[in-house]
Amino acid sequence: MPNTPNHPNTTSTAPGMADGACPPLYVDELTRRCMGSTSLAVLLLDKFERQLLDDLEELQRRFEARDTVQISRTAHSLKGAAGTVAAPAVRELAAGIEALARQGALEPIATELLALREEVDRCIAYLPAARTALSSPPAASPEEAPPAP
Repeated sequence: MPNTPNHPNTTSTAPGMADGACPPLYVDELTRRCMGSTSLAVLLLDKFERQLLDDLEELQRRFEARDTVQISRTAHSLKGAAGTVAAPAVRELAAGIEALARQGALEPIATELLALREEVDRCIAYLPAARTALSSPPAASPEEAPPAP
């Protein structure tokens, strides 16, 4: 994901992430969407974590049942949740799965579900760092720092 105004790459790299790798979600963007309320942002991350796991399991069950209608609905719900918490890769993968399900294209969904599982794992691994970033006070800029004694 490029460093753009909508997706600033200002969040520190989480443990296990390669230097320069984009984080799976953008804490600064999430905080902006929550109008600066870090407690709301943490609440959304908690709900997102549960939804990630539940929806991934549901998508797998529906795939095995060849139920493209429910795959589409679940992927659509996950797409919206990922958009809310600024997790663009999960959002894009869920959108792709939703589109494939609407077309009745089950075989390509298998590959997309594998990619989604990898991205969900990346998100889950990143959540502790995101929560830490939200619970830490922002660093003072040089203009805001108190004068040295």
